[in-house]
Amino acid sequence: MPYDGLEVDMISVGNADCIVVRRWVAASNSWSCVLIDGGNKSDVDKLRRFLKARGINRLNAVVCTHLHDDHSGGLLELLKDKSIEIDSAYMHFPQRHVDLAEVEKTLKRVTGSTEADSIRKSLSTANNLLAAFAARGIAVTEPFAGSNVGFLTVVGPSLRYYEELLAEFTDTESIRRVDAQDSLHKIWSALHDHAVEALDTELPEDPQTTPENNSSVILAVVQGVDKYLFTSDAGVPALQYASEQYELGGCHWMQIPHHGSRRNINPALIKHFSPKRAWVSAEGSKKHPRRAVVNAFKEVGAVVCSTHYPTSTNMWTRSGTVPPRNGYTPLIPLYEATAVSNMPHPAGNK
Repeated sequence: MPYDGLEVDMISVGNADCIVVRRWVAASNSWSCVLIDGGNKSDVDKLRRFLKARGINRLNAVVCTHLHDDHSGGLLELLKDKSIEIDSAYMHFPQRHVDLAEVEKTLKRVTGSTEADSIRKSLSTANNLLAAFAARGIAVTEPFAGSNVGFLTVVGPSLRYYEELLAEFTDTESIRRVDAQDSLHKIWSALHDHAVEALDTELPEDPQTTPENNSSVILAVVQGVDKYLFTSDAGVPALQYASEQYELGGCHWMQIPHHGSRRNINPALIKHFSPKRAWVSAEGSKKHPRRAVVNAFKEVGAVVCSTHYPTSTNMWTRSGTVPPRNGYTPLIPLYEATAVSNMPHPAGNK
């Protein structure tokens, strides 16, 4: 029987992202596959094993949502493996949108800045990733809202918003503000961690994250009546802009952004998305995922699952008809594990 459906695998890579999305089309009796991020450099063997186990030796598209190591590192390593064919690549190349000389002048003015170091690292990673794709002869496209990545639609960022974010690379006050926000967050976290975590139910209305996180590629796809949303590390303004341009409410499934950080989502957006299922790739610390974030998704009726819970688990979901899998067990929603969690739990199927 020809399959006609969509399946999503969230690979367990801790506080990193690595998602494989495959669509089956009955009319052509075929399938296509998109890899969204590759985790850290150290995660590449886990990704290779997964692809081999699923019989995937060709990726129709590879997406680097943004240039932080926990999204791009594994992709750089995967590109060294020529046994895996890659048809096309999608990533932002900030060097095309900013004056590098001005960026360097700005970064020199903020000596000791953590954000300045992050910007330098991202620019270097962009060059390395672009060179790696070029060495394989793989065409690279910048993904902006309104374009497609195979069967996925890019819903954010727009080109205009992306360039607004990158303008902060040449704004010393913006860079200092990001550093100050990060310092305040660390102080807040240190104090908050002494509180009873089980009572952590409050989320800020206007949390702040970095311009690099807000530049993350946001993707969506509809299978039948089921809407899927991939958020990467996007923050509140990025998700709001996407929601204003696209019908993203009432998701069947969505990725909780930035490993469940409380700095990337607010109650209004969670209510708007109101997903039936909300998944997060996280290590399982107090910060990732934040219990307040998990509880807020639960309050809108979402079944929340994490790659760390109750043990490290690759998670799988699907809509329509896709090939069956052996050895996959039902996922256990966050904070609902019982004695069953002590049993082998090789993979998710929810």
